[in-house]
Amino acid sequence: MSTEESKNLRFIDILLLSFASFMSIELISSLATMGPSVIFSMLFLGLAYAIPHVFLCAELGSTYPDQGGIYAWVKLAFGSRAAARSTWFYWVNVLGFVPSALIVTGAVFQELFMPNMSVWAMVWFCIISTWILVLTNCFSLSISKWVTSVSSVAKGGLVLTLIFGAIYTLVTKGSATSFTLDSIIPTIDLQFFALVPVFVYSLTGMDIVSCVAGEMENPKKDVPKSAFTSLVLSIAGYLLAACAMIIILPSDNISESSGLIDAFAVLFGGNRLVMIIFGIFMIIGLFGYTMGWVIGGTYAAKEAGESGELSKVFAISNKAGAPVGASILTGIGSSVLLLSYGFIAKSNEGLFWSMLAFTSILFFIPYMFMSFAYIKLKRDKVIERPFKIPGSDGVGNFIAIFNFILLLISLIFYFIPPAGENPVSYIIMLAVGIGIFSLVGEVIVRKNK
Repeated sequence: MSTEESKNLRFIDILLLSFASFMSIELISSLATMGPSVIFSMLFLGLAYAIPHVFLCAELGSTYPDQGGIYAWVKLAFGSRAAARSTWFYWVNVLGFVPSALIVTGAVFQELFMPNMSVWAMVWFCIISTWILVLTNCFSLSISKWVTSVSSVAKGGLVLTLIFGAIYTLVTKGSATSFTLDSIIPTIDLQFFALVPVFVYSLTGMDIVSCVAGEMENPKKDVPKSAFTSLVLSIAGYLLAACAMIIILPSDNISESSGLIDAFAVLFGGNRLVMIIFGIFMIIGLFGYTMGWVIGGTYAAKEAGESGELSKVFAISNKAGAPVGASILTGIGSSVLLLSYGFIAKSNEGLFWSMLAFTSILFFIPYMFMSFAYIKLKRDKVIERPFKIPGSDGVGNFIAIFNFILLLISLIFYFIPPAGENPVSYIIMLAVGIGIFSLVGEVIVRKNK
């Protein structure tokens, strides 16, 4: 834990880290594939999940400002073994998340420099990028935080450019997609349910700043402020950017992996210099977004390793306190996953969705732990709560259960295979991958505690 003199994160740093980690520009294209119905879905389905999630993270993060986030909360509520399990899944999620985010980064690189990039070329691009992230995370947080800060600025610039570009398109050419009342209300079918978890995934993760609470100057005050500010910015960013994209491009022609770069290509007529500039901004935004989750996952794993819940290799750190052991393990695990899924993916888009589904299923499990940890910790009537969910304790408990149910539903829906993928091999690979990591995690937990 850091001393008062070595606190590295002020409110603006926390806000930028939160926004960089919470708003995922690689999911804008996935949301835009819904067409105009993204408006209804984001405002109702998105907010129905995001508001309870942010309330829970704000109260837990300000009441228990301990380094480790979910790990610390679950440990306080249910003890070391439950904390170790939740942290294992939290960290393993990062293994899958890093490749899925880097595949979109690779799609930008592909559009600009290698239009015929094969699946295996994409795999190796992502592996190299993974190890750049790992090495960056081995520096002091006072240095690595600049990656997420610059990323937030780049991300904001991209979203604003997309929005103004859509306004220009409306004035000069008109919308490429028709907006009617019927098109705004979504059709309730299998495709709609397959995209429900994308909303939940895109709006989960407000706990990320609490993973480095020990580095904050005033976590009791800054965690709730950054949580709600990031929620407003992210919802507005997602909604406006997705709508801008379907104004620029026909919604049925949007690619989940390269839609964003395609939209900029239409806006600027494929001008090579302009595309390279915006491509660099996109790569910076995606790199910083991924970096934020690497920071959160590895610092949480380091805390669990230092306490003995996970293997001591997770606790290895350098003089700056950076999680060297957890970072290197993240690099190894992500590389193995990329190589494994490279054998079954038929396209870069299929590789993206397979990695996203795998990581999301594991990603949701710690937040299920968090829901019940909140209910258990709410029984403590003595501790000061700088921020409290409005209403009685029953309201907070209801929100926690509702949060759990939406996570469970989303987890199930991720087993719906994407279009063009073999449903049998897709489900088997997901089930086998999740089973292997669950078994390995259980062995590690029982061995260490």
